[in-house]
Amino acid sequence: MKQTFDYSLSKDDTLLIKGIAICLMLWHHLFYMHPEFGFFVYKTGQFGKVCVALFLFLSAYGLSVQYTKTAGNPVADTLKFTLKRLAKFYANYWVVFLIFVPIGIFVFGRGMDIPYGENNHIKMLIKDFLGINSFQSYNITWWFNQLIIILYLLFPILYFGAKKLSLLLPIALYLLTRLKTGILPNEVIFWSVHFSFGILFAQNIEKINRFFNRFNIWLLLFCLSASFLLLFLLRLRFMPTIIDAFLAVNIAVLAILTFRHIHTYIHTYIHTYIHTYIRKQILSKTLCFLGKHSINIYLLHTFIQGYFFRDFIYSFRYPLLMFTVSMTCSLLLSIGLEYLKKTVKLPVLIKNVTTKIEKMNF
Repeated sequence: MKQTFDYSLSKDDTLLIKGIAICLMLWHHLFYMHPEFGFFVYKTGQFGKVCVALFLFLSAYGLSVQYTKTAGNPVADTLKFTLKRLAKFYANYWVVFLIFVPIGIFVFGRGMDIPYGENNHIKMLIKDFLGINSFQSYNITWWFNQLIIILYLLFPILYFGAKKLSLLLPIALYLLTRLKTGILPNEVIFWSVHFSFGILFAQNIEKINRFFNRFNIWLLLFCLSASFLLLFLLRLRFMPTIIDAFLAVNIAVLAILTFRHIHTYIHTYIHTYIHTYIRKQILSKTLCFLGKHSINIYLLHTFIQGYFFRDFIYSFRYPLLMFTVSMTCSLLLSIGLEYLKKTVKLPVLIKNVTTKIEKMNF
């Protein structure tokens, strides 16, 4: 009997792909503006921008899976769902903000005039605290905060739009970016195309399973690897970030296939160190661990490699060494942050807040 596989994303799958995405993010921010490190490093640094599409895909997928579990009053439950998601986001963001912004200002001399220019600093700081300052944030990497907050708010509309329109939704969203309606920032509409892919993947997982299970697992692995290579080359050559939406799906399915399914087959054919390596899941556990800390690393890594210790990071000269040092420093800080959160009982506070939101009457 032919063995079938489930291509839905488990919690471990999500963490693993987040680990891949955060590695791409650090590589991108280290090298996308530095051709002096060589053509390959420079171009793969630019390719690392696909991390945005990956995070949006995973976020939309996770939201969709959770949203299907809501029942009762659709308006009230949707409002509660959105408020709980925002509460979790802000709790983690504000910890980093309240620690690293004062350190930047008073210890490292990165005054508010650097990111905010001649704008009203208090007003800009408040907007930054709320995560809605986009590319004028104290930490420029936090431009993503405004995007994801808006997408959280738009999620119910996009979710029901995907149910009605299916694949026509990302097409319609992409066409909206060409029309420049002014209803929303063009950047938000553009990235909502990538976000919608995650929603569609979650809503159509049964169809996706049936489709992929038609093929031999090795043939599927070959086709996915070939499509990734093709998309990778197109991305390097022409730089259209719309390709990232397809790359995100490709990378996600390829990761599931490689780390979850292939290792169950490999011992039948290959008795090498590769088999031992994959079977012990050293790489997958490492990526999952990085994925667990991906939110913290996203929020703070630019302070390490861009603002506070830039000269130290780039002094290592060799790209892989620079990447390793930057990731290690960011990860150690993230571990410290998680310890601090537990010490001040932040997880308990988040749980209490979300429980109160759940009990609210609208």
